[in-house]
Amino acid sequence: MLLLVFLLTGCTGAPAPSTLTDVQADIYTKSCAFSTCHGSGGGAQGLSLTDGNSYAATVGVPSSLDPSINLVEPGDHANSFLWQKCANQSGITGIAMPSGSGGLDATHLAELESWIDDGAQDN
Repeated sequence: MLLLVFLLTGCTGAPAPSTLTDVQADIYTKSCAFSTCHGSGGGAQGLSLTDGNSYAATVGVPSSLDPSINLVEPGDHANSFLWQKCANQSGITGIAMPSGSGGLDATHLAELESWIDDGAQDN
């Protein structure tokens, strides 16, 4: 059994990094991509987080609320505006996301962080 766990998690024992597919299904689609938020038609701040649009709309794209920082900075969650909003960081422009939640829960925030830190690949 221990060998199976080792093979599934790799040499470090750490879980595999999150993918965009994970983030889309677990976070964007469930908490963000609604017509009243960041759904089709551009959504709030012109940001669509719908499946098939979220990558191009976020990775390497300056925030409309703070153009000095990209929404998603590959490899650097702490300098990604989207992560800052979802983590409810002090000093963020606007309110924490998802709206009304005070930010993502720890599990989903870690998933977003993992994807960004692993290079924010279109996977």
